[in-house]
Amino acid sequence: MLNKSEIGFVAKIDVSSMAKSIQWYTEKLDLEIDPRFEGPYWNQLNIKNMKRFALGLSLAKPGRGIGSGQAVMTFVVDNIEDAKVDLEAKNVVVSEIKDVGQGVKLAFFNDPDKNALGLRQNSKSEPAACEIGYCE
Repeated sequence: MLNKSEIGFVAKIDVSSMAKSIQWYTEKLDLEIDPRFEGPYWNQLNIKNMKRFALGLSLAKPGRGIGSGQAVMTFVVDNIEDAKVDLEAKNVVVSEIKDVGQGVKLAFFNDPDKNALGLRQNSKSEPAACEIGYCE
């Protein structure tokens, strides 16, 4: 699962206002919007010159706690089925793979402290794992 050439990393944070959060992260932390992922419900921000890492801002659903510790660190992989099999072979319990629309697939698992971790396979029109993060 952790073949370096096939993994990118996206840290997801739920936010209450996409516009306000984008402004804060770009102005306060100097992150840059990745134009390949601009949308009303999801945006990815890059740290300049840091490849294979991005911060994902997800517009929270009503009633979901913001800042409640429910951030999910996500490993972007090119083949989610293979990554799931690899983790399960190491006795990691992984959820079923779900197609969440537009060709994106997700699965989730926990570390020993019950911290949520995820697997994400992007659609064919989105960047491969090795293209996550800052691109020149």
